[in-house]
Amino acid sequence: MRYPEQESASLEFKVQLSDSFLKTVSAYANYNDGRIVFGVRDDGTIIGISDEGKLRLQIENKINDSITPRPRFIMKREEIDGKVLLVLFVFKGKNPPYYYNTSTYKMADTSTAPVDRSEIRELVLTGADQSYDQLISQETELKFTVLEEELKRIIGLQRFSDDTLRTLGLVVNDEYTRAAELLADENNNSRSATSIVRFGKTRSEFMDRKDLKNQSLLTQYQGALAMFNTWYAPYEEVVGFRRIQRIQIPREAYREAIANALVNRRYDINGSVQVAMYEDRIEIISPGGLPEGMSETAYLYSQISIPRNTVVADVFHRLHIIEKFGTGIDRIRDEYAGFSSQPKFKITPDFIQVVLPVIDYDSDSQEPNFGESILLLLSEKGDLSRAEIEKHVGFKRSRVLKGLKQLLDDGRIEMLGSGRSTRYRIK
Repeated sequence: MRYPEQESASLEFKVQLSDSFLKTVSAYANYNDGRIVFGVRDDGTIIGISDEGKLRLQIENKINDSITPRPRFIMKREEIDGKVLLVLFVFKGKNPPYYYNTSTYKMADTSTAPVDRSEIRELVLTGADQSYDQLISQETELKFTVLEEELKRIIGLQRFSDDTLRTLGLVVNDEYTRAAELLADENNNSRSATSIVRFGKTRSEFMDRKDLKNQSLLTQYQGALAMFNTWYAPYEEVVGFRRIQRIQIPREAYREAIANALVNRRYDINGSVQVAMYEDRIEIISPGGLPEGMSETAYLYSQISIPRNTVVADVFHRLHIIEKFGTGIDRIRDEYAGFSSQPKFKITPDFIQVVLPVIDYDSDSQEPNFGESILLLLSEKGDLSRAEIEKHVGFKRSRVLKGLKQLLDDGRIEMLGSGRSTRYRIK
C-alpha cells in the first residue's frame, strides 16, 4: 500500500526518526508550511510505526532542544490500511530564521539545503517585518534634486522639505534610510547600478554602452529609457497604399520591465540590473529571485503585489511609474497582444530575466487588420493574383496565403481560375 500523495517541497516521508528531519522542520518554519509523515518509505510505501506515544515525545524533545527559535507545530495520528502513521505539521514562523544547531535551511525540490548568508539577511528582514530599503543608511549628506524635480513635475508638489522626506519614508528619526540612499542624486552604494549594452550581430561586437551607477534610481530609469529611444525608435513602412508606423519593441513593455527590475531587485547582494540589447530582442536581468511570499505562478498570472523594496515602490507609484496592484507582467503581455512574438520570463532563486522580442511583422498573426488591408486593395484594384497582392501589401507569400484563406473561409472574397492563373476578388 502506498501513501496517496507523493513527496514534494511541502511533504516529506520518513521510515523512522532520525535527526535529518530537523533540517526539514527548519526549512518549513523559514519559508512555507509543510508535513513530515513518519512510517512511510521514500517511494511512498506505507510501513507504519510501532510506538506512537514514544515517537511523539521524541519528536517534540528533538525540536525543542535543537530548533531556535521554537517553531509552531502539531502532530496527528493517521491510519491507512490498518497501519498507524504520525504526521508532523510544521507552520511557517513569524520569527525567521529558524536554526537547526548553527545552520538554517530551505527546501530545494524534495530535499533540504543550507540557506546562504544573503538569504539569511533577507529572512532576518522578513522576521522584523522590514524591507531592505527601510533600514537605516550610514549616509549623512544626501541631495535629492532629481527627486524634487520629478515630484514637482508629476504630482505638482509645491515645496520640497525634510517633511517630504519623512512622509516618503526616506528619513526616520532624523536618519536617512536605504531608500533615501537609493533615490539620492549620488550615493556610495555600489549595488545601485544599471548596466546597458547594445550588441551588434554578436556579443563580441559592442555598439553602445552605458553604465549608470552611484546615482538615483530615477536617473537610472531615465537613462535606460533614453538608451531604448536611441536604438529602438519607431519607423515607417509602406504597406499597400498606406504609410504605417511600426514599433520594434513596445516601449511601454520595456519601461514596465525596467521599473520592475529597479524596484524589486535585491540590493543586499552584489550585482547590477543588466540590460542586453540585440537586433532581435532585449534581455533584462535583475539580481535576486522572487520576494518572500510570492510564488512563480502568482508572479506570472495574478495581480498580487509584494514589492521587495516597499519605500522605493511607493515613491515610484507616487510618480506614476508603476502601478500598486501587481499589474506589471499583465501590462507587458498586453503590449504584445495580437503579435506572435511574445515576451518570456525566467525565474530562478538568483535572478529574474525578462526577454522582450523585436516584433516580426512577417510572421503569422502579427497584423490584426491584415485582412482589411487585402479587402481595401481588392476594392481599389479589382481582381488580383496572389503575387500582385504580395507586391502591394509588402508581406511574404506564406502570410498572404494565410490571409487569403481566412477571407475565403469567411466568404468575403472568391477565387477565380486555378493554378498560376488564380485570381481573387471581393464577393
